Amino acid sequence: MKNAPFIFMMLFWATASIHSQSTSIDNTKTEAGKIDSLIQHSYEKGMFNGAILVSRGDKIIYKNALGYADKDNNRKLNIASVFYLASVSKQFTAMAIMILKEQKKLSYDDKLSKYFPEFPDYANTVTLKHLMTHTSGIADHYRLGIYRKGLRDKDVLEALVKQKELDFKPGDEFRYSNGGYVLLSLIVTKVSGMPFHKFMEINIFRPLGMNNTLVYDESAPAIENRAVGYNQAGQLDDYEIFTTGAGGMFSTLDDLHLWDRALYTEQLISHAALEEAFTPATLNNGELTKYGYGWGVSEGDGQKVVQHTGGLAGYRTFIKRNLYNKSCYIILTNHGDTSNTTAIKTALDEILEGK
Repeated sequence: MKNAPFIFMMLFWATASIHSQSTSIDNTKTEAGKIDSLIQHSYEKGMFNGAILVSRGDKIIYKNALGYADKDNNRKLNIASVFYLASVSKQFTAMAIMILKEQKKLSYDDKLSKYFPEFPDYANTVTLKHLMTHTSGIADHYRLGIYRKGLRDKDVLEALVKQKELDFKPGDEFRYSNGGYVLLSLIVTKVSGMPFHKFMEINIFRPLGMNNTLVYDESAPAIENRAVGYNQAGQLDDYEIFTTGAGGMFSTLDDLHLWDRALYTEQLISHAALEEAFTPATLNNGELTKYGYGWGVSEGDGQKVVQHTGGLAGYRTFIKRNLYNKSCYIILTNHGDTSNTTAIKTALDEILEGK
């Protein structure tokens, strides 16, 4: 993050420059103005290329898209542009497992060996809950070097089955594992009897009206209005693999806003099940992690926040939900710069906290 001082200085200027606005303006308009100054300034300085939505309750405070969706074809982003979500997809995979659990088709305590007897004996000690909370000891296939164009779920499964020993005893540690979430998507297919993308469409996307959200699998579905991925240097760095549960979904600002709102209701699962999803996992020694079922979880000052980042190829994504005041912001970018996105998140937090 070698450009951090410059980035934070610019973002500070963007937010500080509008603190002198008339106090007669209502708070929501003030927030919108501050956010717009931040995003416009970031875009003008080459620090932002993407889409952003900020909401509180049902009200959208700010929504905008700036920059290119496809540089080669001179196509600009719009608020309906479809972005690859990367690991923000994990919360949807976890929801699929929760739906099947409420349908009494599986248990969080089911062992991995029940669904994949081809694994070594350690699979008798790994539960679905371990997989959802990254406490399983199953390797992250990316750390194993398994990443290539055209990679499929079954390729990941074949590699993970060869893991002779777990990285640690299930429940002893938190260690992020994309491989665990690929296994969860395969379990959804086994239990439901339908392809993962179809289960998600029928049970989540369609009921919530998320008409521009889809799972990108080896069927390689066509995606209209898609934002193409680029690296920091502006070179093409698009998403070209077919794994699903760990990060295979595409979506839009408005669809993710629908998702946020639905998670305050029982449209998909019960409030009790949602509360469990937003509760940090407990390790074997009694310590709490900072992760529930597909969500990072933090608590303090009487508030609970759930969030998740995503990053792969040229895409960087983020969703943050404050369950106390029901605020939410969503950032979708296709220009591969983590440091700039982090700086923007910091500035947004200050604006929404009234600083």
